[in-house]
Amino acid sequence: MNAPYQPSMSLSAKISRKLLPLRARRDIRVLLKRPIVSFTFDDFPRSALYEGADMLAKHKWRATFYVAAGLAGVQNHHGQSFDKTDLAGLQAKSHEIAGHTYSHLDCGQSTQKQVLAEIARNNVALTAMGVKSPIEHFAWPYGTTNIGNKTALAGHFKSMRGVMSGVNRGRADLNCLKSAPLFSGAKLNHTLGLIEGLKKRPGWLILFTHDVRDNPSEWGVTTKEFLETIAAVKASGALVLPVGEALEMVKNDYG
Repeated sequence: MNAPYQPSMSLSAKISRKLLPLRARRDIRVLLKRPIVSFTFDDFPRSALYEGADMLAKHKWRATFYVAAGLAGVQNHHGQSFDKTDLAGLQAKSHEIAGHTYSHLDCGQSTQKQVLAEIARNNVALTAMGVKSPIEHFAWPYGTTNIGNKTALAGHFKSMRGVMSGVNRGRADLNCLKSAPLFSGAKLNHTLGLIEGLKKRPGWLILFTHDVRDNPSEWGVTTKEFLETIAAVKASGALVLPVGEALEMVKNDYG
């Protein structure tokens, strides 16, 4: 858990990832008059709470944290990971706690039995650490899964998020919602472009990152860039909601 991991780059794995968005779908219509943005943090390093989420709080915005309980207390490439006290802090500030696999298992290379066991273990661990709300939303670790797992988990979560870049609008897949990375450097420009595009074509944009600090990992963002993103979201006129509340808005008020 301490070193960066890359999903399989074999030809078969690449083909599978290309075909995955077309199969085992659970579609929802996203037809919005006003855009919605959800800020999400994966794993999560402590800087996501004490830098990222605290910046959002200045605008009275709340986020979704996809938590892999097995990473609690770990020091890795994202910095220092969360602990039990941080989970209490998330709940006190009304952020949403969502699920990952316990050990950040790659669901694209794992069986249904392995993945379901990891999710059950994660839920038990989070409850033991004081998480009171049910875990209703999930993010695929590394953004990878397979047809079997995509199908098997559909009955366990209201939504599952991937890492395919884009805005959820028109026909969206609740088994693998699109998202956009907040990663330092060139990739951030693409995401800022998606935010700008919400002004003319409203949709639901889910942003994701890991650490938020002055010297971030490859999968994190600087505090300055995070503030730039906040300013762009504010200028877009988007409603900012955690994933669960955003989904309910899409289904009940806009869908």
